[in-house]
Amino acid sequence: MTPQPGPLADWRYDGELRTYQSEVLAQIPPSPVDGAMHIVAPPGSGKTLLGLLLAAREQHRTLVLAPTVTIREQWLRTARTLTADASRVGDDPASLADLTVLTYQLLSVTGDSSPFDDLARAQWAEELTAAGRTDADAETWLATIAVDNRAQYLRGIRKRAASLRRRFAQARPDLLARVLHPNALALIERIVEAGVDTIVLDECHHLLDHWAIVVAYLRARIRERGGTGLLIGLTATLPSPDDGTGFENYTGLLGEVDYEVPTPAVVKEGHLAPYRSYVRFTEPVPQEALFIRQSEARLHELMVQVLASADGVTYLERQLQPPAPVQEAETDADQHPLPPEETARRGIDRALSDDFALARTCGAVLRVIAPEHRLVAFLDPQLFGRASTDDLLLVLSRFALARLLPDPAAHDQWRYVKGALADFGLHLTDRGIRRGRNPLEATLSTSVAKDHAAVDILRDELRSPDGERIRAVVVTDVVESGDNRGLTGDAAPGALRVFDLLASEPETAALAPVLLTAQHLRTTAADAERIARALRVMLDTAVEVEDGFGPTRVLRVPGFGGGRLVAAVSRLVTDGTVRLLVGTRGLLGEGWDCPAVNTLIDLTSVATSVGTQQLRGRTLRLDPAWPGKVAHNWSVVCLIPPHVELDDAAELNRLRRRHDHLWGLSADDHTRVITGLGAALDAPAQALLDRIVAKDTTATIAQLNEAVKSGMRSRAQTLADWRVGEPYEARERDVVAMRSIRRSELVQTLPAVAAGASGSLLYSALIGGGAVGMASGFLGWDPPLAFGIGAVLGALFPASLRLGAITRAVRQRRDPAQAYRAAAQAAGQALQDAGRIPPLPEGAIEVELQRLLDGSSRLRLAFQGEARTRRMLADAVQELFGPVRTPRFLLRLPGRRSPALLPVPTQIARRRADAEHFRDLWKQALGPCELIELQGETGLVTLRAARAQPGRLDEVPRTVLWG
Repeated sequence: MTPQPGPLADWRYDGELRTYQSEVLAQIPPSPVDGAMHIVAPPGSGKTLLGLLLAAREQHRTLVLAPTVTIREQWLRTARTLTADASRVGDDPASLADLTVLTYQLLSVTGDSSPFDDLARAQWAEELTAAGRTDADAETWLATIAVDNRAQYLRGIRKRAASLRRRFAQARPDLLARVLHPNALALIERIVEAGVDTIVLDECHHLLDHWAIVVAYLRARIRERGGTGLLIGLTATLPSPDDGTGFENYTGLLGEVDYEVPTPAVVKEGHLAPYRSYVRFTEPVPQEALFIRQSEARLHELMVQVLASADGVTYLERQLQPPAPVQEAETDADQHPLPPEETARRGIDRALSDDFALARTCGAVLRVIAPEHRLVAFLDPQLFGRASTDDLLLVLSRFALARLLPDPAAHDQWRYVKGALADFGLHLTDRGIRRGRNPLEATLSTSVAKDHAAVDILRDELRSPDGERIRAVVVTDVVESGDNRGLTGDAAPGALRVFDLLASEPETAALAPVLLTAQHLRTTAADAERIARALRVMLDTAVEVEDGFGPTRVLRVPGFGGGRLVAAVSRLVTDGTVRLLVGTRGLLGEGWDCPAVNTLIDLTSVATSVGTQQLRGRTLRLDPAWPGKVAHNWSVVCLIPPHVELDDAAELNRLRRRHDHLWGLSADDHTRVITGLGAALDAPAQALLDRIVAKDTTATIAQLNEAVKSGMRSRAQTLADWRVGEPYEARERDVVAMRSIRRSELVQTLPAVAAGASGSLLYSALIGGGAVGMASGFLGWDPPLAFGIGAVLGALFPASLRLGAITRAVRQRRDPAQAYRAAAQAAGQALQDAGRIPPLPEGAIEVELQRLLDGSSRLRLAFQGEARTRRMLADAVQELFGPVRTPRFLLRLPGRRSPALLPVPTQIARRRADAEHFRDLWKQALGPCELIELQGETGLVTLRAARAQPGRLDEVPRTVLWG
């Protein structure tokens, strides 16, 4: 009998698939052995259609789970275009169709914040009964220990919960069911009874904990009934491994990624809008600056009272001058005591070797509070530079724990330091330091100056050639923040505050701005009636305009939930009735779809991969009304200006983390697609930013913004830069860049080869000359002439043997790119032979040398292949040519003036045999070198010399290159 076609078998897509959609369907086989398909693709790349086609190929009843109602509606609309019978698509959990779309929330677990704890207790009880106890006795014993020995009980729960988290996907369904709500259990049973066998998980990065439990249970129940429980996971971005057990849960369900579609590929094919990333910098407004100045004064006072005291200086001295080991007496080769200067230098070397970060910080602090101290003369300003706020707080904390807490007489001082550190978000306890909410960070991240920056950005955008096309969205974390510490005015930071400002400024008010949150709908007074009329028509309901004062009005739309209202307002943005929308990322982030939006101003604190990419994806949809659409995505960063010694790295670190997750056109070379801050700031802007962070008072934030503006390109230029429609090569490479490359910088092998050859040349010349001289009588030659001929012939023999090495050395000295490639290949081979990475494919290391206008060069080493392998190799090369910290081994390279000293990468230096093998590989590829293990006082002196050498890395040494 011919098998009957299953559900969805007749579903068809009549359009033309995108290249990567076709590749996914071709490369991922139906019904994979591991029971999961895992696809990563950016917002707007057609994941919904792709997921439906993958499900239809299986010909089974299908359940789609989506995170929001808005996304659920998108699935329903797309699914109905693939079938002639729309009744086969539904969203009713009580009546399942061939394809049913539900939200994850319908299958949610109970309100228990730790469902694994219940599972762990149940497992513990089973273990007790298996050991001979009755069920009642087991429960009684657990209840008793939970009260009488709480610590032991919690350890037992944590141990079992951790084990369950690692293997929950394979746990028995009855065990999982114990933590699910009865309604969720009933719905799962209906799904199983309806014959669902394929589960599509949209935005599957949400499957970290409780939703993952539900999906695991549902899949287990389907398999109990004889099904396969195929999972199709779709997401724009992977969750971070930093999510710990949640990440393990995720990968336990879906496994490794089967196919990843990079955002640049979708842009190149013309299915997402080209885009640029920009940054606007600002500084705190006067009242916020006053709070920061007060914090600066408190820190200075604390430093003077505590660290500048005799006890504080003594503490710093001891950190910088740890005692020498007993077996290493501080004497010279003749057993004479070392001069005090050399003793001090060696002590500093030991301190850096013992705890580099603390010793460097103590030295930097000592230079500030006691500039005349005897040790300051031995503290290299390049290494022991400016003491940052974090440096001071670290030393203060360590001093308090080491010197104040153990001393009963210092109790009052301990309380004083503890209270002062709390003002900086540090909680000092007898167990150590715990970071809390930092008021400085809060002041900067929610500064009212950011609201004004949003106004300035919009003004610039409106004055651009495409100003009439601007459709902008300003996104904040919350509607109103409850933390006003250090903030200015009466308004709390958030969407309401920034909207009030935008509505009051004439240029931005002309955009007919609307505030849209889950609880608020506001407009300007001038636009309220016009927007209310448009909403009445769209929603077919009454929309009331409330009387108010000032430039804003509140609109009331009774009886309408967020989904339909958001869609209606989005249509107003599309038709140009509204050109500026303000809201929170909870409503205007993941799942919100408004293709007309082309400008994002991000005022949020989000920096995770998931949050960043979801938010940036809002502007990348193609706009049918503007075929040449180009998106601008703006970050706003508030910095403490250079004339204020206090600093806080949170804002800048957040900016860097955001761009680590994003692809974008290089701000320097507009033909390259890269990750990192180089996609938002060109080299001059980054140099200015570094000067501001380093407290160079000749650099200003206004200059930095001017540098950003001068490097901006028009939307038309950006469209051309992306070269949409041209062929591309979809590959990723980790890049390490070196700056100021000179011919003789790395390879000093020619003098060494010549020196090594000189002895053998002379010896061979003498032998050859003597031999021919002795034969001169038989040959009838003049003896001096015969000796000369023999000497030349004798010297040619060893020279011919060394010709290859000499030729190679000359070539590498003339072409430093080849020398650096050889060094990277030696590191890669060492990692491979040590079992750290798999064999490198042919051509895995690329090199490019760029001559710069100032006469120097920039050299880029690019590593391609599997992501983990290329990252590890790039890490090793960056460490090899980067600043010397605390390596175990150094490579000493011979040089004309002084030897070059390079740290052996940590992954190679774990074992001596691996380090020696790396030395041998270096000799084969580049010439003579010596491996030095840094031990004892001699090792510290060598390490000091290595640290004094200039660095080779570029100002922005690391990025990832696409294409």
